[in-house]
Amino acid sequence: MDIAALPTKGERTRAHIVAVAAALFWQRNFHGVSVDMVADAAKVNKATIYRYFADKGDLALAVVRYNGAITIETIFASNFDVYAAPQDRLAAIYRFAYGAHVATHDETGDVYGCPIVGLAQELGQDMPEIRKEAQQIFDQVEDYLTIIARDAIAARALDQDAAILGRTLTQLLHGAFASARVAAAPSRMLDAGNASLALIGYPDTEILAQGTCP
Repeated sequence: MDIAALPTKGERTRAHIVAVAAALFWQRNFHGVSVDMVADAAKVNKATIYRYFADKGDLALAVVRYNGAITIETIFASNFDVYAAPQDRLAAIYRFAYGAHVATHDETGDVYGCPIVGLAQELGQDMPEIRKEAQQIFDQVEDYLTIIARDAIAARALDQDAAILGRTLTQLLHGAFASARVAAAPSRMLDAGNASLALIGYPDTEILAQGTCP
């Protein structure tokens, strides 16, 4: 093991603060959370937070980057590593998102939607760097979904443009997060997933096994 590659105490502290702030901003939004609340939840003093972040906006930008890295790795990259067929990849993406929504709903009785969209909508006008960061993340999401679209077009001989289909799949995913949030209904993710699978020519692919949808 390369000891030099291990995170330092300061890096671990900073990462811990970001993870705690991410959860608070997601559930209560940016303006509903104070630096004092973050410090209390992270079990550090406020001066420690300001040692790593210039202000709460700087912390929010770090949270968006953190949420983006988690999203890309857990929902997209990991599923692409496991599955090769486009319908399996798309079903796995929605299966993961649906499962995460169910877990949150079971724990809190609510659904919080996409944390990246939430901060971008709340702060994007006053903090364009957050909007820019969010767009870069969404561009990566669209890249993954465009690969799925391209592979489905090739496999099913669909008369569609991969870029347009990839963007449509991206918009459906965004809409699923928003709809599930407003309705506090995880099943909206399944509705969008089934529609997406139909769009790429696999209407009979199951996102979940029979009987597993609550």
